[in-house]
Amino acid sequence: MRSQLRCTAIVLVLTSLALAANETASELKARANGAHGGEQAKLCLEYARRQLEDANALFTDGQVDKAQAEVREAVDYARKGADAAASSGKQLKETEIKLRKLAERMHDVGESLAFEDRPPLRQAVDEIEQTRSDLLVKMWGPQAEPKGKS
Repeated sequence: MRSQLRCTAIVLVLTSLALAANETASELKARANGAHGGEQAKLCLEYARRQLEDANALFTDGQVDKAQAEVREAVDYARKGADAAASSGKQLKETEIKLRKLAERMHDVGESLAFEDRPPLRQAVDEIEQTRSDLLVKMWGPQAEPKGKS
């Protein structure tokens, strides 16, 4: 009986993960906007990651203006997720890690672009890094402020 219950639980978890992977960006955005606290932080950062990947595809297709709009939305949701984590005190470490990975990926996307298309992505990376720095200060206090910042 116990092993059957475990198998059922595992199947339910795997099914929910598969459904979450198939969730559209608009559904994820709606869930992120409706969530609170740590759950909102997690969902907002996932949405920001998806937006960045969508922007990368748009850059590849030559749709630079649409891609830049996707990048702006990714930055906005990254900030929203960090604010939710900071205000709730939940998912702080995970949010900081996801912000760092998002900034690294955005930097990589920016480096693959034509020279004239790079400045907006550099600015977006700087904004995400500032959001991350603010979160670190919230977590660890002023001593967590990166060197060279005032």
